[in-house]
Amino acid sequence: MKTRHVVAWFLSGVLTAAAPPKEQRTQIRIPVWVKSPAEDVTTGGFEVRIGGDPVRIVRTRGPRDDLLLLLIWDLTGEITRVEAARKALAGTLEALPRNAWISLLRAQDGLQVRIDPTPDRAAIMKASEALAPGGKAGLLDTLEDAARLADGLLTRVSPRVAVLYLTDSNIYNYREDFANPVINASDSRDLSRAFPEGLVRERISRLVSQVEQLTAPVFIYHLDYRSDRLNEAYQSGLMQLASISGGSAEFARSIAEIQEGIARIVNLIASHWSLDVDLGNAKGEQLQVTVSRKDGPEEISHRQRYVVKGLKGR
Repeated sequence: MKTRHVVAWFLSGVLTAAAPPKEQRTQIRIPVWVKSPAEDVTTGGFEVRIGGDPVRIVRTRGPRDDLLLLLIWDLTGEITRVEAARKALAGTLEALPRNAWISLLRAQDGLQVRIDPTPDRAAIMKASEALAPGGKAGLLDTLEDAARLADGLLTRVSPRVAVLYLTDSNIYNYREDFANPVINASDSRDLSRAFPEGLVRERISRLVSQVEQLTAPVFIYHLDYRSDRLNEAYQSGLMQLASISGGSAEFARSIAEIQEGIARIVNLIASHWSLDVDLGNAKGEQLQVTVSRKDGPEEISHRQRYVVKGLKGR
């Protein structure tokens, strides 16, 4: 990967430097998945429309091209699940092509880079062994930063880029107290008692409004599904956040599911196409995207909506 030093520099600097001025977007990058009967799609042949109008595809990258994966560790709980995740991760990463580069980050106490992008799987696993579970959950506190980091990389480096959180986060284990909404005792119409998940939904809504302006897909694999009301609202929010970015979220309901689940989501990341699209004469801030294939009836899934500020009247 020719961009190794650029990536390492950006990762080490972006987390401590002030956010750079926002530049006017002229392109977006669309993550796409093709379910091919032949299971070997080697050429592009995509067509993209924004708001029904065709737009130019500047560059196409496929599953055989370079991949940069930002692997973010957000594990604070049960050691048996963490060890199952480490074991699953070791085998899954080893099976990835050599042109898949991985950077390991930690979410507790702010987003921290633990190892710069590398194809060395053993180095990644050694670094993960040094990350003992514990502390407060960090996913909600770092997701926007992670998505911005990946978005910045997309504008500077050639490879496909994706974010993957490994988390066992519990909504009750954040520094912010989501379980105690402010209740106005004198207002009989205050619905906080009836809808205690309101704070969670407000936080998710704020994050969605930021993430939908960015272009890198975010994936979440959660090691410990929880069925209480507040955590269900939280977990639904994680699914929404991942989906709005073009990624997805999965939840393990047992330790036995972790091995297969991590392999599935990592392979999903590795199999995605990435289309750089010229925005051309697109107008408005909310862009509806449609992707199709010229040379086959394969089923396609892709991110369908982007929010791009400053396009109105262009």
